[in-house]
Amino acid sequence: MITKKRNILRIISIMVFVLALTAVPVFAQEEGTPETFDEKELSGWETSPEAVVTEGTLSIGAGNNAIKMGDYFNFTAQFDMKVTGTDGIFFFRYCMGEGDDYAVLFFPDRIVIEKVSEGNPSELASTEWNGFSGEWTSIKITYSNLTHTVAISEETVLTGEEDGDPHNSGSMGFFVEGGLNANFDNFLVTPIEGAQPPAESLPDEGEAIVSAPTAEPTQVSGLEGLLAQFSANRGNPLELTTAAINLVLSALFAYILSRVYIHWGSALSNRRRFAANFILITVTTTFIILVVRSSIALSLGLVGALSIVRFRAAIKEPEELAYLFFAIGIGIGLGDNQRLITVLSLALIILVIAIARILRGRAVDFNLHLTVSSSNPGKVDLEDVSTTLRKNTMQSRLMRTDENKQTVEASYLVEFRDEAQFLAARKALQSLSDTIEITFLDNKGIG
Repeated sequence: MITKKRNILRIISIMVFVLALTAVPVFAQEEGTPETFDEKELSGWETSPEAVVTEGTLSIGAGNNAIKMGDYFNFTAQFDMKVTGTDGIFFFRYCMGEGDDYAVLFFPDRIVIEKVSEGNPSELASTEWNGFSGEWTSIKITYSNLTHTVAISEETVLTGEEDGDPHNSGSMGFFVEGGLNANFDNFLVTPIEGAQPPAESLPDEGEAIVSAPTAEPTQVSGLEGLLAQFSANRGNPLELTTAAINLVLSALFAYILSRVYIHWGSALSNRRRFAANFILITVTTTFIILVVRSSIALSLGLVGALSIVRFRAAIKEPEELAYLFFAIGIGIGLGDNQRLITVLSLALIILVIAIARILRGRAVDFNLHLTVSSSNPGKVDLEDVSTTLRKNTMQSRLMRTDENKQTVEASYLVEFRDEAQFLAARKALQSLSDTIEITFLDNKGIG
C-alpha cells in the first residue's frame, strides 16, 4: 500500500511539474516578451545571408531582410532601431500573405505608409522627418481595423486609414535597401484584444510569402541553405527545437498515462505489459502529425494508418481501447503543438479516473485471480483456504466455488503487498494438502 501511495504521489508531482512547464511559456507569450536577440539562432524567422544576430542585436546589411513568420492581424509591433548611412531606405512590411499587404517606409527625409495590392503600391499617408540619426530609436507601428499608426520615441508621427473590409493577415519583416545598414533590438509584437483575422483572407498553407516590393528575392546558400531546404515543408518551416520538445513531452505524458493505467485500470490482462506500448504509440503519433500536419492528403492517409490500432491490435477489453485512443490523442495534440490543451486534458482525465476509482471503492485494487482446487484423498476444507488467504493477503474475496464429495474448486480475487507476501501465501496454501492445485492469473502485477 505504501508503494501505491508513492506511485500516486509521483504521478501527481510529475503532472504539476509538466503543467507548470507547459503553461508558463504560453502565458508569457500572451503577455508579450521582447526578442532581445541574445541567442545566435533565430527561431521562427527567415533571413537572407547578411541578416544575422551579432552582439545581442539583429544586424541586417544592405539588400537583405529578416521575416518573422506567422499570421499577424491587428497588432502593435515595437522595436529599437539604429540605422547607419544616408543613401538608402529601410521599411517594415506586414500582413505579408496572399492578398494586400502593407509597409512603413523610412526614407532619409520622410516616412510613408504604403499599401501593396497585386504588386502595385499606393500611398496611404506620408510625413517629413529628420532622417536616420545613427543612434538607437524606439519605433512603434500599430495596425488596427485598417488604421495604421507610426510612433517614434512614443510620439505619434503618422496615421493612415483606408476604407473597406480587412484584407489579409500574414508575416512581417525588416527590409534594408541602398547604402544602409540597420540593427534591431527588443522586438515585440502584441495582439490587439478582440481582433480576429478574416477567415477568407488567410493565406493557404501551401502559399509562399510574396517578396518585398523593392527587394530582390534572396536565397540562403551554403550549410544554412541546405538545412533550410531539409527542414522546409508545405506550411511554415519546421522548428526543430519545438519538434524535439514535443517529442520529449509525448514520451513523458505517455509514461504518466501508463502509470495511471497500471494502478487505476481494471482490465484483467497484464496491464504492465500493455501499458509499456503507450510511449511508443504516443511518440510515433507525435512524429507522424509533425510530418503530415501541413498536407491534407497525408492527413487523410493518417486515418487509415491509425485504423490498424483498432483492427490489428489484440484488444481484449473496451478499457484497453480507450487508453490507446487517449495515447493517440496526446500524440496528435503535441504533434500540432497544442501543449497547453494537451496537458490540461491529461490532468482532467486523470482527475476523472481518480474520482471514478474512489467511487468504485477498493474492488479495483485486486491484482490477482487465484483458483484453488483439491480432490480426495487429502481434500482441503474451503474454510481453511479462506482463512489462510485472509492471513496472507492484504484482502481477498471469494468469487465462485464448486464442491462435491470428491473435489473442491474455489476462485478468489486477492491483493498482495509484494512478491514476498505472494510467496508466503502460496507456501501456506500448499501446506494444507499435498493434492492442492493453485492457479494465479496476473491482473495488474504485484507491488
